[in-house]
Amino acid sequence: MSAQGDVRRSADGSASDVEFQLAGGPYAGTAARLALGNLDGRLDPVMAQDLRLLVTEAVKNSVEHAGVGEDDSIGLKLSLDNARVRVEVSDDGPGFEPDASHPGEETSGWGLFLIDQMSDRWGVVRDNGLTRVWFELDRPEQASA
Repeated sequence: MSAQGDVRRSADGSASDVEFQLAGGPYAGTAARLALGNLDGRLDPVMAQDLRLLVTEAVKNSVEHAGVGEDDSIGLKLSLDNARVRVEVSDDGPGFEPDASHPGEETSGWGLFLIDQMSDRWGVVRDNGLTRVWFELDRPEQASA
């Protein structure tokens, strides 16, 4: 379980962009949650918990559907400002057509459904050999402050 990261700070010294390269494989979701460990001081606790869940689901999709193994990597980028949180999870898998429909009785397949239901905006972009799932959560309590 490993994550290598880069933090860019805004003028006031707070982290505004965080980027990590996570090892794929079965522990990638755990590594992603640990990489986001410093969110508690910057976000509402409920939003931080929701964010960790959505990141975990997006990272698990890279492992399960793009076949990102332990020798491969998953990109994780988090951008945080007063109005929103944006997350991008990228891999070099084959890409896919987004389908956020309810998975029914299935025990798997909930990742994009949860992202669709819990985020304010989301999408999938395929460019330069990477598939990137992105989503945004608005921070209305911060935007009006």
